[in-house]
Amino acid sequence: MKVYQFRLATVERIRVLEERLAREQLIETLNQLRRAQAANEAAHIALREMASVSGVVSMADIQWLDDQRERLSESLRICSEKVALAQSNSAEARRAWGTATKRAGVLERLDAQGFAAWRDAASKEEIALSDDLATARYRLAGAGE
Repeated sequence: MKVYQFRLATVERIRVLEERLAREQLIETLNQLRRAQAANEAAHIALREMASVSGVVSMADIQWLDDQRERLSESLRICSEKVALAQSNSAEARRAWGTATKRAGVLERLDAQGFAAWRDAASKEEIALSDDLATARYRLAGAGE
């Protein structure tokens, strides 16, 4: 009997590689999401902890604080947009990884089923061959006459 060889082995290797790449992409998008969330939290803290004016202040000081609040608010808005984009990217990467995992899993199961079928056929062939040898020996020994 010939050696077991999965006909779709090349396709299986490619799909396993695709799955690994999709997993790495997912990890990268999750890291980007964590960084964006950290930057967003830092912008929240900076805006929350911004000093307020007290005592006698000039109009320039009030204008500077107002400008500073605007800049921090804009920074917070940009950070929030980056978080939303990172969440979207990570959700897409998670879906791609799930699809790649399913595609690779199908071929792995087909390979396992094919190997099991080959192993059963080889076992049956080996049993039949040993039965034939036992029968031939029995006849050669003259016991069958």
